[in-house]
Amino acid sequence: MQFRNSKARYGVIAQTLHWVITLGFVAQYAIAWYAEGVQAMQLQFTLYNLHKSIGVTILALAVVRIVWRLMNPVPPMPSGSQRWEELASRASHVLLYALLFAQPITGLAFSMASSFPTVIWGYTLPDAGNSEALKDAFNAVHVYLGWATLGLVGLHVVAALRHHFVLKDNVLRRMLPFVANKNTTGIRRPVG
Repeated sequence: MQFRNSKARYGVIAQTLHWVITLGFVAQYAIAWYAEGVQAMQLQFTLYNLHKSIGVTILALAVVRIVWRLMNPVPPMPSGSQRWEELASRASHVLLYALLFAQPITGLAFSMASSFPTVIWGYTLPDAGNSEALKDAFNAVHVYLGWATLGLVGLHVVAALRHHFVLKDNVLRRMLPFVANKNTTGIRRPVG
């Protein structure tokens, strides 16, 4: 198992960061949606602080992921890829990375502008003061970015499945741990 990326696949560090952040996002949405319906104030407070803690963890992992990506070029698109596919891939990855930063930052800003303490893994962050206008603005941005993230992640999943089932190349397999590439040349197999 290789730690660094190669031309054929992502290394174990990039794969681990990808899947841990993915699990973090799944947990974030599940916790946020569940907490909205909780009536017990203490449980809701605990769930939101868990949501904040995971969000800060995702932000820290995003920093590590960006640094790792700069040190380890990603595998190229399969030969024969259309120009629009390469541009769409680059654009979606840039947007996903931007959202990895924007989501937790706007969530923290929303939390710190509200009247509730911001507790991250048991540590209470300084209060930025209670500002309804800032709280509402950051909350709105956080919610809209959440929906944008869901849409972009959905597009990312559909593109990966298209590569795997329609184009029959290794784009999906090279990010899956413990799965070897079938076609290590990176050349697409004919469709049909």
